Amino acid sequence: MINNLIYQAKVIRTMFVSDEKYLTKRFINKLGYTPNFNQPESFNKKVTARMIFERSALHTKLADKFAVRELVIDRIGEEYMVPLIGTYCDFNDIDFDQFPNRFVLKCTHDSGSATICHDKDSFDFNRTEIKLKNSLKMNMYYRKREWHYKNISPLILAEHYVDLYRDAETLATITTCRVHCFEGQPMYVEVDVRGHDGTEYSNIYDTSWSLQPFTVDLKENTPQPVIEPCRMKKMMELSEKLCLEYGYSRIDFLLSQDAILFSEITLTPNAGRMVISPAEWDIKLGALWRS
Repeated sequence: MINNLIYQAKVIRTMFVSDEKYLTKRFINKLGYTPNFNQPESFNKKVTARMIFERSALHTKLADKFAVRELVIDRIGEEYMVPLIGTYCDFNDIDFDQFPNRFVLKCTHDSGSATICHDKDSFDFNRTEIKLKNSLKMNMYYRKREWHYKNISPLILAEHYVDLYRDAETLATITTCRVHCFEGQPMYVEVDVRGHDGTEYSNIYDTSWSLQPFTVDLKENTPQPVIEPCRMKKMMELSEKLCLEYGYSRIDFLLSQDAILFSEITLTPNAGRMVISPAEWDIKLGALWRS
C-alpha cells in the first residue's frame, strides 16, 4: 500500500516538476555538486543529459526486455539468448506445473523486478505474485524519469535458469559481465563476482583483461585475481555488434561454463548517478563519449 502511494505521488509530481529539475536535484543529492547538462563533460552528466533531452524509439526498444530479443537474434543469433519459457500479461496466466524446477521471472518494462526460483518446492510463489503484480502496475519513467521506459508494454517474461560460470580454483562465481561501449567500440568490462563465501565484488578490466584503477558504486575489487574466462574475447566481439554506433551503451551478459548469454542493453546506468572512484574517472569516461 505504501509503495503504491509513493508511486502515485511520483506520477503526480511529473505534472509539476520537469525532468530536468527533478534529475538536477537528485544529481546534487547523490554526487554533491550542481551539474550543467547543456554542456556535459563527465560520464554522469552525459547520462543524465540523455535522460532529459533524448527521445528515441530505438532506445525504447532496447530497454524493452522482450522487444530487444528480436534485435539481438538478428545481429548475433539465437544461440546467445537465454531460452524463453513464455510471456504473460498477468501472473495468474502462468502455469507453473509446466515449468522446470529452476527458472527466472522478470518484467519487460522495468529494472529490479527479476526473481529467481532455485527450487519450486521452496519457492515463495505468493511473495513473487505480489511483487510482479505491483511491478506490472508501475511505469519506470515515473519512478526514475528514464524516458525510454515510458512506452514499453508491461509483460512478465519467464526464462530458463542459467548456471553461472564458476572459477575452478577460487570457487568464485561471475554473476554479470557489463561491457561499456563508447562510439561503437567495447572499452571496459565490469565483472561482478561472488566469492565462495557469498561476498560480492566488482572488477573493471580493459579489453586486454588488465584490471583498471577505478571502481563504481563503492564496489570493492576481488582479493584474489580473476583468471580471464576463455570466452571473454568473444563477448567483446558480440558487444561490438550490439552496441550503439555512436555515443554510449552498455551490453550485459551472463556467462555459463560453456556459453555466453545476452542479458540486457543499458543506456542510462544508475540513472546518471553512478559513484565513480577516483572521481577523475567520471571525466575520463565522459571524454570517451564524444557524440
